[in-house]
Amino acid sequence: MACHMGDGPDSGYSQCVLKPKTTEEVSKILKFCNYNHLAVCPQGGNTGLVGGSVPVFDEVVLSTALMNNIIDIDDASGVLVCQAGCVLEVLDQEVGKQGLMMPLDLGAKGSCHIGGNVSTNAGGLRLVRYGNLQGSVLGLEVVRKHIQGQSKWRGFRFIEHP
Repeated sequence: MACHMGDGPDSGYSQCVLKPKTTEEVSKILKFCNYNHLAVCPQGGNTGLVGGSVPVFDEVVLSTALMNNIIDIDDASGVLVCQAGCVLEVLDQEVGKQGLMMPLDLGAKGSCHIGGNVSTNAGGLRLVRYGNLQGSVLGLEVVRKHIQGQSKWRGFRFIEHP
């Protein structure tokens, strides 16, 4: 559990680290935490330097480490669909097998998660050529409090599904 208590120079404490594998599991965890008034600290690869993923007040740590599946790589369109816990370097290697590359390259690529990259709108070493990551994201699957199922977010629309 110690590896989940620090991010750069900051460290914190939590008694509980949960590692869901699916969006549905994330939804159930968040529903439980909301019902029981438990704070949640989402956590990716812990490569940030500002303590954003450090549990400060004994929050429930929700790690995306096991949400690391590549769902699809469409080489015709260049579109990658993956879970938030995928490591950037692994993604770059996998799309590279199809003659593609990730538009993002960071020093922490061997341990940073794509979910953290998207949440911080990472730029990295290819920023000047390809821009911030937000310009490459076509959609997100998100969990929202007031929706029973899950939602897929594309642009500024929500597309509901059971």
